[in-house]
Amino acid sequence: MIKLENIHKYYGSQHVLKGIGLTVNKGEVVSILGPSGSGKSTLLRCINFLEQPTRGIVEIGDKRVDAESASKADIVTLRNSTGMVFQQYNLFKNFTVLQNVMVGLTSVKRVHKVEAKKKSLEILERVGLTNRLSHYPAQLSGGQQQRVGIARALALNPEVLLFDEPTSSLDPELVDEVLTTIKKVASEGNTMLIVTHELNFAREISDRVIFMEDGVIIEEGTPEQIFNHPKAERTKQFLGKAIRTK
Repeated sequence: MIKLENIHKYYGSQHVLKGIGLTVNKGEVVSILGPSGSGKSTLLRCINFLEQPTRGIVEIGDKRVDAESASKADIVTLRNSTGMVFQQYNLFKNFTVLQNVMVGLTSVKRVHKVEAKKKSLEILERVGLTNRLSHYPAQLSGGQQQRVGIARALALNPEVLLFDEPTSSLDPELVDEVLTTIKKVASEGNTMLIVTHELNFAREISDRVIFMEDGVIIEEGTPEQIFNHPKAERTKQFLGKAIRTK
C-alpha cells in the first residue's frame, strides 16, 4: 500500500532524512515514535509531498513517484490518495463544521453539493459531531476541532490516512476523545501511519511500531517487541525515559 525507497530530505546542508525505506501494508496501522527532531513529521509530510523529498521514491497503491523527476500532476495524484490530520487542525475559520468537511469533496473531488453534504453528514455522525454541524471552529473545543479534521480527511476516501501528532495541541483532558475517534477509524480497516508521543495509545492501536532518531529508522517491530523487548539500546533509553516522565 505504501512503499518508500531510499527517501532523503535536505534543508540546505541539513540532512534530515537519511535513506528511509519503509513498507506499510493495506489495512495496517503503523505508529512512529522518536525524540523531537528525529525526522518523524518530515517523513510523514514527504509521503504526500507536502515536503518534497530531495530524492527517493514514494509509492501508494499503483501510484509511484520519483522525487527527482516528479511532475506537478504526479504530486497531485499522489496527494489525492492520502488524507492528512495535522497537529494544528487547519480548519477554515469562516466555515461551519459541515462546510469544513464538504469543501474537500466539492473543490478537490468535484462532488455535487447534495452528494457532498450527504457523505459529510454520514462521516460527522461517525466521529460524533452531528450536534455541531453549524458551529464554527472558534465555537468548538480543541478535541472537537481535531475530530472535524479527522472527518475532513475521511471524507476524501483516501487510500492512506496520515496523522501528524494529532493530540499534541490538545489539553490533557481532551486527548482521550480524539484517541477514541482514531481507534474507531483504525477498527474500520483503514491504512494508517501515525506520528505520536502517546505511548500507551501506540501500543494499543498499532500493528507495528517504528522508532526513529536522527533521520533513520533505528528499530521496528510489533508493539510487544518494541515496548517489552526492544533490541536497540537507544530504543530502550527513549522508552525508559518517556515512560518515567509520564
